[in-house]
Amino acid sequence: MTTTITADQQKKCREDAEAVESFSKRYYEIFDTRRHDISKFYQAQAKLIWNGTEHDGRDAIAKHLVALPSTRHHIYALDFFPMKDLFPDEATTYQVFVSGAVVYGTSDNPSGPKEKRLFSHIFVLTVDVASSVWVIANECFRFHE
Repeated sequence: MTTTITADQQKKCREDAEAVESFSKRYYEIFDTRRHDISKFYQAQAKLIWNGTEHDGRDAIAKHLVALPSTRHHIYALDFFPMKDLFPDEATTYQVFVSGAVVYGTSDNPSGPKEKRLFSHIFVLTVDVASSVWVIANECFRFHE
């Protein structure tokens, strides 16, 4: 069976793709440079699984992330797909897959020790009903061992 996509659907798809990519780029930029603002990227009831450890709620997630050493993320791949089949009433919900490397270490001491780790980051991105902004509903972050 062939499905015909209208020009409006194609336009919406392009707009959402740009929004997902822009959100992801901004997220890692804030994570690396202004981490104290990271809570703005999450729904109030969001959940994070960080290398097997669960953090429930925007405040708990922010507390965990802010406590990490300084970082610099390098994104190698970013893919996403709509979740309309699972959430038919939410046309703007996407599962986002990111792989890359993160360097841990202080930026104020360039000659100091640094640790580079490969990671996978998967998150559900949706538009918050109350604020109409893109937010993370849940996510899983895992280092590659």
